[in-house]
Amino acid sequence: MDCRNARGKIRSARVKANGGSHTSKEWLALLAATPACVECGRAWADIPPRPDPRYKSVWTKGHIVPVYHGGTNDISNIRPECYECNFGKNAGALSKK
Repeated sequence: MDCRNARGKIRSARVKANGGSHTSKEWLALLAATPACVECGRAWADIPPRPDPRYKSVWTKGHIVPVYHGGTNDISNIRPECYECNFGKNAGALSKK
């Protein structure tokens, strides 16, 4: 758990340093306008529930330009993705293209 907390603090510092923000109203409007995962195209209802019961939603906030690569937390850099697509990506994916 200490390792996870340390990674969370590093990520929070990156998000703050990169700037950008969005409101929950902006996120909910984007989510309502997106009926399916932008990565795999599956409808939200077709995605199996997360294995961890603490999480009720199958969607996550995916960054177009990852925070790790300098992406902001602005709503223009965020898109709805299913948890399977979002968690399957890694922070180094853009540097490999």
